[in-house]
Amino acid sequence: MQNFIMITGDKVPEYDVVACYGPVIVPCVGAGNFVRDWIARFTDFFGGRSKSYEAIYERLITRGLDSMAEQAKSSGANAILNLRLESADVSGNSIIGLLLYGTAVKIEKTVKIEHKEAV
Repeated sequence: MQNFIMITGDKVPEYDVVACYGPVIVPCVGAGNFVRDWIARFTDFFGGRSKSYEAIYERLITRGLDSMAEQAKSSGANAILNLRLESADVSGNSIIGLLLYGTAVKIEKTVKIEHKEAV
């Protein structure tokens, strides 16, 4: 297996879990600013997407996933199962908090043994 796998399920098709290294937990906190908050209030009022806050979330999630992979790899894992992400307002509108967590495991390709009938 070449790449590190992160999956929300508890199984990777055609792979077996051969070792479990335990939970990987990564908190991420990011901040908006006065201008972003002010613009977001207009978006809330008139409707639409807040691209500046979407960018903050995207950056936090990417950093969090990278950090999870680093932690898991350092323990010998090559996958994270049961990946979860939770978000919360830490302090009013300006502070964004994310919590990413999952289980670090080592997986290997399933070996299928074919049975041949005796003739």
